[in-house]
Amino acid sequence: MAEVLASFSTPVTDEFGSYYPRAVGRLASDGMWEGWIEFVAADGGSDVLVTPVESRQPERQHLAYWATGLSQVYMEGALKRARNPVTVRVPVIDEPVSDQPARRRVVVERVIPRPEPVLDPFEIGARNIDILRQELTALNRPRLLNIISAFDLGGDVGVTQMTDSQLVGFIVAAVETRLSRAR
Repeated sequence: MAEVLASFSTPVTDEFGSYYPRAVGRLASDGMWEGWIEFVAADGGSDVLVTPVESRQPERQHLAYWATGLSQVYMEGALKRARNPVTVRVPVIDEPVSDQPARRRVVVERVIPRPEPVLDPFEIGARNIDILRQELTALNRPRLLNIISAFDLGGDVGVTQMTDSQLVGFIVAAVETRLSRAR
């Protein structure tokens, strides 16, 4: 419990008013004695200003001795400290939410690669449909089936049962149909 160690009869004045100072002390939780200054309004108001700890001493009598040696100049500085306490900025240390990285997720997808076509039938067909027919006729069966698969020309039609010349006609017809829709 705090106690008044010394009261001072000379008021301390600043631009906000006059105050009677008094030294107050108590036994701290660590066994040391700590002292501070209270400033009571001279006009009898309830306004009391309190400084942070001004002194720490190992014994009560040492703290009382400190209180008896306080000067008027010291009290003026203490009043300024009571009005403007020291602000200590302490950086906040961020704490992580996790204690380990997330496990790497491996997603296995079965991807059937599309065949690489040797030519783009829409590019050639847009220029000239007869040249497309000639170029397709020069290709073998696996290349014709790759073109049908790569450009999704087959749909549900059973193209694997068609002859090579039927495949060429099928591709040309599919290209003509899509090109006419696009126009």
